[in-house]
Amino acid sequence: MSTWRGDFKKIEEAHATIVGLSTDQTYAQRVFKASLGGLPYELLSDWMRHVSAAYGVLDEKGGYAKRTVFVLGQDHELVYQDLAFKPGDDASYAAVIQALSR
Repeated sequence: MSTWRGDFKKIEEAHATIVGLSTDQTYAQRVFKASLGGLPYELLSDWMRHVSAAYGVLDEKGGYAKRTVFVLGQDHELVYQDLAFKPGDDASYAAVIQALSR
């Protein structure tokens, strides 16, 4: 999550917006965000799991959303997706930044 902070200038230059979404409660997200020293983007709660289910990334057994990245274009069309995003993998982040420049 904090890696996006380092790339935030590139994201802004692409006129993009980041929204983090998880199945954690809002309070847990506030604590998490504070533990990272803050983030320049919002974290939203999908506590009821409706969004995660609609996007097909909900692990029904575990009750959590799989780590996934979706990039939507200006017309809100899907231009990139990574259904197995790896937070510790620089290539995963680089692919998202590249998708933003299309």
